[in-house]
Amino acid sequence: MGSIKVAVTGVGNCCSALIQGVHYYREHWDSLGLVHETVGGFKAKDIEFVAAFDIEPSKIGRDLSESIFSPLNTAPKIRELPKLDVKVTEGVDGESGRNIETARSNVVNKLVESDAEILLNLISGSAHKSSRLYAEAALEADCSFLNATPAIIACDTTLVKLFEDRGLPLVGDDLLDQIGATALHMGILEFLNSRGVRIDESYQLDVGGGAESRSTFEKTRDLKRKIKTEAVSKSVSYSFPLVSGSTDYVDFMNNQRDSFFWFKGRYFSGASFTMDVKLSTIDAPNAGSILIDAIRGLKLARKRGLKGVIHPISSYGFKNAPKKCTVSKAYNEFKRFIE
Repeated sequence: MGSIKVAVTGVGNCCSALIQGVHYYREHWDSLGLVHETVGGFKAKDIEFVAAFDIEPSKIGRDLSESIFSPLNTAPKIRELPKLDVKVTEGVDGESGRNIETARSNVVNKLVESDAEILLNLISGSAHKSSRLYAEAALEADCSFLNATPAIIACDTTLVKLFEDRGLPLVGDDLLDQIGATALHMGILEFLNSRGVRIDESYQLDVGGGAESRSTFEKTRDLKRKIKTEAVSKSVSYSFPLVSGSTDYVDFMNNQRDSFFWFKGRYFSGASFTMDVKLSTIDAPNAGSILIDAIRGLKLARKRGLKGVIHPISSYGFKNAPKKCTVSKAYNEFKRFIE
């Protein structure tokens, strides 16, 4: 089938977990932790990282296999990696406004030089200007775009039209983790609703460490709460008091995250119940399986000549997809798409 050539922006914790995970599946026959072993004939081991971009000086110029283990990253180290022969290139810093045009031109040139097919956006969730600049660079370099951040890319009709005009597919926005708080909240509500339960109130609150949790708490908490609450609300067909989002940052938790859920409702003959659930995860690996599915799905879309937002991938893998639906419906639509 050949490889899937991927360039990545943001050599942080999610990038570290993803690259280590791809190499794990190259060396192991099992598919433990993968939602789909194959997508359109492609396996996880077929993903090849050909370029990387970051704005942190200590990561720029180093081999990607070294940069992902920077002291600034707190994702767990699960294996030693061989040299990848991919030097981290200075990326675009739209928030500071420094050397934007030069940096953007360098990104485009690097994407073209590396023959990248997909640009995977994993930068900080608060860097909205930079995310848009990377999307524009992908357009210029004829790359598909995968937006894992909360920045509005796949939901921006102007950008979507540009991708359609260039004949390029894109997916996003804001990755839905494998067993993240939003996915679990949606799943539990969908299950309760399918059992005839009436939900009266529910909330989900996060406490975590690591760079992304800090960025969410300090810069994007309101946006993330809005996105997550809207995504979760699609799990049932009626409205009820609902909150879903991050609440606090705890530095010593590093890349750990604790999520707390509460449900109140009524079942047979109006009998009432409440339920408390706690989920503890390592944040970075939670992105890996869905990213691998989305990358392979985008490759499949390119092979089929599809353009613009690929809704079966976006609804399946992202909280703020242009078309939102329940977890089970999104999964089934993705399954039909890849088959």
